[in-house]
Amino acid sequence: MELIPLQPEHCEAVAAIAKDSLPEHWSLEGIQDVLRYDSNIYYVARCQSDGNIAGFAGIMIIADEAELLNIAVQEEYRKKGIGGRLLEKMITEAGRHGARRLLLEVRISNERAISLYRNRGFVKLGERKDYYRAPTEDALVMECSLLQQENNPL
Repeated sequence: MELIPLQPEHCEAVAAIAKDSLPEHWSLEGIQDVLRYDSNIYYVARCQSDGNIAGFAGIMIIADEAELLNIAVQEEYRKKGIGGRLLEKMITEAGRHGARRLLLEVRISNERAISLYRNRGFVKLGERKDYYRAPTEDALVMECSLLQQENNPL
């Protein structure tokens, strides 16, 4: 598995993974649109053997902060460490682009994702009531200090 920057030819596969994995997924056009902005940094996990896209993750850099916009792994590739590798790549890229912290929102019921984030140094910052739709659910807001990451590399 290799992590490579998102390219136009990956967008359809990323849109399919998002549709299957994320209740609030972006359209194909929305995913293609992220390539237009230098502040968006997206990577895909691509199988070296067959070229299949197994997952993706993306952040947006705003001044000295980054926000994790999306992260998803195709169901058949889950529980193989791909999500963790993608998250670590986003942490590294955020720091490399001058962000001092990385923020994210996650469904309060998504225990597997919350555990992944905590294991990578994220802490609870707060909650957003009724943030998600279909179904309506609160979001947990989490933060990872990238200054701490510099002092304690993964």
